[in-house]
Amino acid sequence: MTSSTPASRLCWIYPDRGTVRQRSAEAAAIWTTYTEIAADCGLAMSLHKSEALAVDAAGSGAPRVFLDGERITPQDTILVTSLWSLPHQVGEVCNQLFAYSIVEQAGFYLPIHPRMSYITTDKMATMLYLSDCPVQRVPTVRIGSGRDAISRHYEPALENLRYPLMVKPAYWGMGIGVCLAHNEHELRGLIGLAGGADTALVLQPYLGEGVNDFRVYVIDGKAHTVLRRIPQGASLTANLVNGGRLEYPPLPKELESSIDYLAERLRMPYFAADFLWDGDQFWLSEVEPDGAVGYALTEEIAKIQRPVIEARFRAYLAAHAEWIGRTGTPA
Repeated sequence: MTSSTPASRLCWIYPDRGTVRQRSAEAAAIWTTYTEIAADCGLAMSLHKSEALAVDAAGSGAPRVFLDGERITPQDTILVTSLWSLPHQVGEVCNQLFAYSIVEQAGFYLPIHPRMSYITTDKMATMLYLSDCPVQRVPTVRIGSGRDAISRHYEPALENLRYPLMVKPAYWGMGIGVCLAHNEHELRGLIGLAGGADTALVLQPYLGEGVNDFRVYVIDGKAHTVLRRIPQGASLTANLVNGGRLEYPPLPKELESSIDYLAERLRMPYFAADFLWDGDQFWLSEVEPDGAVGYALTEEIAKIQRPVIEARFRAYLAAHAEWIGRTGTPA
């Protein structure tokens, strides 16, 4: 027997590895607003570490799943399971990977499927998975760092790239660690630093100064809102934390077919797709299944952002209800 009662809980499984200052900033910029809008949608929203999950599969029947000591079920709870791997969260990656796989096997609806989260977290995996995108992908090479990098084993992979190169950690985000290498000597230095953080790197052509970043929020397979981020001066990224400014334009026609392609390929009720505009053409940059909508600098911007967040949560509710009806997940 299945339940027709909609989910009542929206639980983010999120690694709590930040400082007091980071937590305060994230709460003010994102989580407080998310919680308020979730309540408007009839959802009690909360954040939890992956180690807060406990699963009892010792008896017969469906497993019992507990979150911070409280039982949750596939009928009443939607779990947001995006993989987070920023530098201060790396120690939590293993716990996240296994926790997400476990709750999937326990029968929970996950709007961000673990496999898709793993693919979209790593920039090279993203490029390979989206190889047929109508908008050209940024040419990308992925290399390892670490103690063996002094042997320059990576050099054969660089034959199709020319300096200057954008150098990025392969699975970080928010523009953290993005650098520009003008020659092989600078690149070796950056690889050495990356080895200290034990992270792989992706190398991409430098598209020039002033490259704009178009983020498209895709909900239920359609472009809902477009955010254009414009870098400050010679900044390598257009992130707001780096001084970028923003505007909300219509969806460029050049991106329409790519949004349809991504929606079909990713099959998620919500994701954010990032495209770079170099003044002549668009390039596919990355996809974020948990792309945040926040950091509203003005009330006017907040009024644009709130409908995106609400539409996301309502898409989660609708997809959860459809999934429960289709799978007949037992209570």
